[in-house]
Amino acid sequence: MADEQEEYVVPVIQEEMHADAIPVQTGGVRVTKHVEGHDEILEQELRRGRVEIKRVKTERVVDGPQQVQRVGKTLVVPIVSEVLRVEKQWVVTEEIHITQIEEVETVQQKVRVNQEQAQVERLDEHGNVTSTVAPEAASATAGAGSIVQRQPSPRPAAEPNRVLSSSKSILRK
Repeated sequence: MADEQEEYVVPVIQEEMHADAIPVQTGGVRVTKHVEGHDEILEQELRRGRVEIKRVKTERVVDGPQQVQRVGKTLVVPIVSEVLRVEKQWVVTEEIHITQIEEVETVQQKVRVNQEQAQVERLDEHGNVTSTVAPEAASATAGAGSIVQRQPSPRPAAEPNRVLSSSKSILRK
């Protein structure tokens, strides 16, 4: 039996590792909007047109019907008639002068103008406010979009679906 070799079975072990991402709320952002309105004066120039009509007696002898003509802002419409004499001749008996007059009036009207305001707050994992993002116009001295630190205010821990969440990786063996 010395010739017989003993066989040994050596098990090969292999470990496997899986990484899964489990969403963990680490904080978020809350944006609150409201509308503020203010009155502004709207000034507009209004134009109003009217015509002035004047009948002018002329008794001017002409060769036949006359054309309408424009003299400046006045439209002259000749009115002719035939007059019997030993000979027939055309006489302008009257002209109608129509003058266009334009008046300009400035009017003011109060108009309501609305503007939305937004408050942006950063929240921690418990829903407490940790900082406020200042608006660009109000933070001209601090730099655009700067963060203003605020003392955390106590807030109930359970505010469902009000914050944006991020995820952390957890390794399992």
